[in-house]
Amino acid sequence: MLIVKPHDNNLKLRVISSVFIVFILMLSTTISSNNSQQIYLGSDPCDSISELQFNATKANQSVSWQTSLGYRLPGSDASAELRQSVTENLTEWSFTESSHQRANFTLTNLVGTYSPDNTTGQNVIFVAHYDSRYIADRDADESKRNQPILGANDGASGVAVLIELGRIIPSLQINHDVTLFFTDAEDQGQPYKANTWSYGADAWVSNLTNDYKANISAYIVIDMIGDIYLDFTRVTSTSDRLWETITPITAALGMIDGELDCNGNNGQDIYNPDPNDERGVIDDHVAAHNAGIPAINFIDINYGENAPSFGGHWHTQNDTADKVSSQSLNYIGSILELGLRTSAWNLVDDITNKENINNTESSNTNSDNSANSDYGYKKYISLLIVISVFGFSVFGLVVLIFGLITKQKEDLHSDKDSEQDESNSWWENQIKNNMN
Repeated sequence: MLIVKPHDNNLKLRVISSVFIVFILMLSTTISSNNSQQIYLGSDPCDSISELQFNATKANQSVSWQTSLGYRLPGSDASAELRQSVTENLTEWSFTESSHQRANFTLTNLVGTYSPDNTTGQNVIFVAHYDSRYIADRDADESKRNQPILGANDGASGVAVLIELGRIIPSLQINHDVTLFFTDAEDQGQPYKANTWSYGADAWVSNLTNDYKANISAYIVIDMIGDIYLDFTRVTSTSDRLWETITPITAALGMIDGELDCNGNNGQDIYNPDPNDERGVIDDHVAAHNAGIPAINFIDINYGENAPSFGGHWHTQNDTADKVSSQSLNYIGSILELGLRTSAWNLVDDITNKENINNTESSNTNSDNSANSDYGYKKYISLLIVISVFGFSVFGLVVLIFGLITKQKEDLHSDKDSEQDESNSWWENQIKNNMN
């Protein structure tokens, strides 16, 4: 038999009160913290454009070398030789491989990380698939459609850019991590079956921890970017904020018709910033985007002169090294290098920028409001502590908690009146989530 002692009820009440106090203290800590929306805030690309080191000739030589290995199908000797070459030549990077079993093959992803001593922990990820397609299903010659392709543009061009970037990144003055992600089995998909593509990227993203994902400031895919007749625009399932960083960089490099480059010359018609020209593409960016990671994709889906979307040399036996241009590789490589040099993909707190433009009067007003708000919260929390110590009724405890939540809402509405911006909308959602 369990005997309940008379003072056990008071003890239970104190325990309940203590639990509520811990909750309220955690809530108040969240409320008083100075969280804000983060933004990309890079420097002027024209200030760094003269420092670019990307070597397009070496990148183009890499395309020829990759295709000379033969078909880089998952599990093949050619794939293994390519991975070995990457790790042996980029000695300042730390590489890991991860293998994943799929329906009828084993894929192997290769991930290289460079982390400077002064890293902030943020991570910019460059992504390219290194596999070549197992069939030439778009070839005009039906007898060749069941044969694999060399994938000079569709595969080797993106890898070549990443390798060349890997060579020069350690010499850049960056303060964040950079990851080179060479995905396998992006191009092993079955025609018209969306869930059979991008196996490697999907497998890697699905195994990332929440902490790792939270540190990714940019996930940038490059695919089919070596075409002599290079042109690209935004694709679907990508980040609005991250893509906005691309326009000033491409304009500086003379890639937008109607925009002046850093030398004052009109740009070429390579990148179309018109949002109405967005294209739907299933590629290695989709898994990251669906996981909440800011992701974009550079891809030219018109492969060849006057080629229609997903036409020309795409997925044919004509995807050979002679169709790849050093100049096109240089454009894409320079975008990525210039983005790093200007810190275009470093996330900073939006409040930092606001403080630079707010006047003294506004700052004082916000400080007074903050002080009054903090006083109100401290008053409620002090009363809760008294309840816990002296064992007042649970009803009184609930009343005070309700008062604290009401105080939250009042302060939130006050903030909205004084500053209508995206940061406040984000802040309201944070408070609502904590209240729930």
